[in-house]
Amino acid sequence: IYETGVGERRVVRLEDGSRISLDASSRVAVSYSDDRRALTLERGRAKFDVAKEPLRPFTVVAGNQAVVATGTAFSVELLRGQMRVLLYEGQVAVVARPGVGRVMNAKSVKPAERAATTEQLVPGQELISSLSSGAVRVIPAKMDRSLSWEDGRLDFVDEPLARAVERINRYTDTPIVVGDAAAGRLLVNGVFDAGDTQSFVRGMTALFPLSARYADKTVTLVSGKEPLASK
Repeated sequence: IYETGVGERRVVRLEDGSRISLDASSRVAVSYSDDRRALTLERGRAKFDVAKEPLRPFTVVAGNQAVVATGTAFSVELLRGQMRVLLYEGQVAVVARPGVGRVMNAKSVKPAERAATTEQLVPGQELISSLSSGAVRVIPAKMDRSLSWEDGRLDFVDEPLARAVERINRYTDTPIVVGDAAAGRLLVNGVFDAGDTQSFVRGMTALFPLSARYADKTVTLVSGKEPLASK
């Protein structure tokens, strides 16, 4: 098991030479055997730089999908209700979880099942999978901004506030709570220093009709501006 705490990032080198870069508040379980390299992302986000071993697939299970590679670079992230895979180099197959019970590789998927159960990604693509419905979509990735978290910055492009807050909270002991659905749907754009919760809150309340309420070591962002006298 490899994991990071709040605000901590970590790079781990595995026995085969593969490397894992863990975002804050993340956890990866690793199980190697003679014929496969099996990992599970239990929470958070991690980037995997995979050593090439064509006869021993490298599989990362997360949510309702499994990502299969032999030698490549990709990241996997778990969010509330979502699993995301972003491919930087090489090629990966993303296979629906019902197939995880067997040894996972792209060839194990029957041709008739392949279109329904497997997505083949190429560099520059991001797969987004719903953890509730299993629905999958593939979109172009913002490659030049996608790894800012490795440098301690969080870069958001039209990111719903609820999801941006989830990422911000990996870096703070004073978590942010989104108080209502309308606030959670607001789209966030900008680059923020990881761990600087106050700057993020100030930015959100300056840009949007939001108020920040402080209580019990949390900050709640709610729709609407409150009178100064109530603060």
